[in-house]
Amino acid sequence: MRAMIAMLTALGALGTTSLGTAAAQEDPRDAGWGMRLGVGGLTSPSYEGDDAMRLSLLPSVRVTYGDVFSASVEEGVRYRWINTPVWRAGPIGRIAFPRDEDGSQLFAVTGDDTDDLLGLGDVDASIELGGFVERDIGPITISAEARQAVSGHDGFVADLEARWRGRTELLGAPVFWSVGPRARFVNDEYNSAYFGVDAAQSAASGLPVYTADGGLHSFGLGASAIVPLSRDGRWAAAVVAGVDRLDGDAGSSPLVELRGDDDQARFGVFISRRLF
Repeated sequence: MRAMIAMLTALGALGTTSLGTAAAQEDPRDAGWGMRLGVGGLTSPSYEGDDAMRLSLLPSVRVTYGDVFSASVEEGVRYRWINTPVWRAGPIGRIAFPRDEDGSQLFAVTGDDTDDLLGLGDVDASIELGGFVERDIGPITISAEARQAVSGHDGFVADLEARWRGRTELLGAPVFWSVGPRARFVNDEYNSAYFGVDAAQSAASGLPVYTADGGLHSFGLGASAIVPLSRDGRWAAAVVAGVDRLDGDAGSSPLVELRGDDDQARFGVFISRRLF
């Protein structure tokens, strides 16, 4: 169980521009079940707000049913209740991954466990339930998600994103790519769980007492690209990257200002194979 939680924690750092997005571009089949398995490396902050980076070696699993249903660690579980060439919308469920105060990450292959979080307590894994909507305007997809946690941090999260999608050639191979801006808004409960410091936590951690309210949480840019490695498309290489800046009360938290950094970068390369 601890190994699974560690894997989910690291994969969750991919954010909204994910392996699933790239895989969907590469393999847009419209009927039947499909599964893709992969493995790769991800470089990301040890926790959201940290200034130290760690490299993790991670598996990736994605299950689909046509272009209607998808389930993956990175994107959660979603169903397209509305599924037209222009509009897509439906329910979604995601995991808000746990944050352990001991800073341990089982799948990390570089870097030491951080002690920045000691005294702040663990933030348990959470299940977030809500809905999503997407709209295509030519090569641009505008998407929005709203989710409420029913466990763990008990907060509300809203993600907005615009992705410019396209295809190009690199050394004779097709490359499917997407890039665009994104922003996240959260409520008081979310920011309090991850960036607030109460009196007891202050005494245990050495950080000053801090009340973190909701609002704009972060904004940045995400990108993904995928290159088929075989003629039938079963093998593929995916690259994901993102740069975000923590804003509002999250960016002003003493955890970030005194021990971390409000600029957050991520980069990952994965190789995967479609089983069916």
